[in-house]
Amino acid sequence: IDPETGEMLFFGYSPFPPYLTFHEASADGTLVRSEVIDVAWPSMMHDFAVTRDHVVFILCPLVFSFERLAERGGVFSWEPERGTRLGVMPRRGGNADVRWFETDPCYVFHPMNAYEDGDAIVLDVARYGRLDFMSPGVVEDPAYRDENAARLHRWRIDLGRGGVASTPLDDIVAEFPRVDERRLGRPHRFGYMAAREPALNDGAQPLWTAVRKYDLARGGVTERRFGAGNGVGEPLFVPRSARAAEDDGWVLVLAYDAARDTTDLWILGAQDLGGEPVARVGLPHRVPYGFHGNWVPA
Repeated sequence: IDPETGEMLFFGYSPFPPYLTFHEASADGTLVRSEVIDVAWPSMMHDFAVTRDHVVFILCPLVFSFERLAERGGVFSWEPERGTRLGVMPRRGGNADVRWFETDPCYVFHPMNAYEDGDAIVLDVARYGRLDFMSPGVVEDPAYRDENAARLHRWRIDLGRGGVASTPLDDIVAEFPRVDERRLGRPHRFGYMAAREPALNDGAQPLWTAVRKYDLARGGVTERRFGAGNGVGEPLFVPRSARAAEDDGWVLVLAYDAARDTTDLWILGAQDLGGEPVARVGLPHRVPYGFHGNWVPA
């Protein structure tokens, strides 16, 4: 949802033509348009990015394949020879206006944010080197859990001269990137992710055991580690007030304690992530691991 206009931008993908359809709803929830987008193959496109003036489709080489389903039991085929393509469309444009930019093969479930910077679009994502999770034994492979897991990455799409500059931003495995929702589609300084402590990467621990905060302007990283046997979900930033500065507020995260078999809601000061928590709300039961959350003011 655009934080300034209230418009909702979304899409649908399908293994059958049309493979990709873009939709736009007004602030009052009325569907105002649907646009079929021509893509080169039917990809599992989990998410996309929105800026003030553009949308960016992320076409990765994880391909719907019914032939593979018939032969090997998996509906997705990892085909890195296709590469990854980033489709940039003006917010008020349509299929004919989409420009495709090629970059190295990878997979992206979740962008952190995107914004215009002069004649370029900056796009920060949780990037996987590959995503072949349908093949037997792949997910249990230590190489998959480490070398080919997600890490924070930046693409800079040059709309003037063409091309994509690709820059790793961190070497620690991390996923579920979030920013201050008021900065969606606008330049952001801070980002928050669930992360894996390298010492706990043995396959016996929860996938995410830490929360990392990135200062993308100055290059600093702050981390809150929850330790062995504690699995965390997606961190969520909540501003102190509607007019508070970026990063002036709290980070909410659900953390499961395997020893107690219960989940706590941790409320952390965003500017002191590793310090004493503002509050720790103990729940009398386990909250199953989930994916995403949002804060709705009362």
